[in-house]
Amino acid sequence: MIGLYIHIPFCVHKCVYCDFPSYGGILSYRQAYVDALCREIDAWEGETVADTVYFGGGTPSLLTTAQFAAVLTRLHRKFTFSADAEITVEANPDSIDADFAAALHHMGVNRMSVGVQSFNDEMLRFLGRVHTAEQAVQALLDIAAQGITNISLDLMYGLPGQTLDMVAHDMDMVRSLPVCHASIYSLIVEDGTVLKNRLDRHQVILPEDQAVETMRKKVHQSMHQMGFSHYEISSYAQQHRQSRHNCKYWQYEPYIGFGVSAHSFDGQQRWANISNIPAYIRKAGKMSVIGEQVTITRERAMEDYCYLALRLRDGIHYDDFANRFGVPLAQEFGHVVEKLMEQKLLEPTADGCRMTADGLAYGNYVFSRFIR
Repeated sequence: MIGLYIHIPFCVHKCVYCDFPSYGGILSYRQAYVDALCREIDAWEGETVADTVYFGGGTPSLLTTAQFAAVLTRLHRKFTFSADAEITVEANPDSIDADFAAALHHMGVNRMSVGVQSFNDEMLRFLGRVHTAEQAVQALLDIAAQGITNISLDLMYGLPGQTLDMVAHDMDMVRSLPVCHASIYSLIVEDGTVLKNRLDRHQVILPEDQAVETMRKKVHQSMHQMGFSHYEISSYAQQHRQSRHNCKYWQYEPYIGFGVSAHSFDGQQRWANISNIPAYIRKAGKMSVIGEQVTITRERAMEDYCYLALRLRDGIHYDDFANRFGVPLAQEFGHVVEKLMEQKLLEPTADGCRMTADGLAYGNYVFSRFIR
């Protein structure tokens, strides 16, 4: 079964670290964009059995409940959902309340992912977030009170000016709130962002690597003490609460994206929609909105499979690799695996290999070894 991704590109304000295809100050496009989304969904001609739906952004919670209902109605008309389908909506604390959460729950949304980023107001102001820590707490409580109990939050560490005590406070807040999943990221400075510009102008200073590593260890230790498993590089979940949709990306399963800049993968090809919102609104459902497309060669597929699988703590399963590609992994990457094990960055499992704790800290290096 496939996963469905719905991209909602609207934001109240662009955060300083964000390089996602999202835009502030253009909420006037919302209804026309939703209409275009519905047309694109109607025009879909591929696989129609799905078990996950993910509304990402941007800030999907900036849509009205009527607009959500319109998109979900179109999805149910076009696709057959499994009985236990996971339907996720991303939200920011400033744009979600009890009434909104209740309406989403009534529509069948059973998972929420809330962009908290920090429970420290000073850090929130630095990041350009428009909510406060108090609003974040209330949003999470409101969502749970309305019956959506599969709740995830996003947090960040390694921020300029952030201290270990601030990170410890974030962990205490996670412990006190009704969440069962957390995506916790070390700050990554992307080209083209406001943060990158400030760093280049020496207006802000990143913490030392050792300080960031201490923060990472604090996060890891705290989440394990709370009973969360570290199932992916940046993701922690209580039992059976992993993000099933995101796991499709890492387990090399097919997913289809709708909306501007949305990406898709059908096992043979990857493609991405155009990023221009007015152009997308004009074309969706009437002509192709694909902006770029690439056919995945067998060699590229093997590389992708390996580094995506290594994001998960389960790692690479040798039998699964052989079944997919008709050759043993050792034939293609034996020397790579051997070298990374010598470097203590990979370790054997019962049916394959996975990254060690040190490997997780140097994930990009490990992944690069599988790119030929």
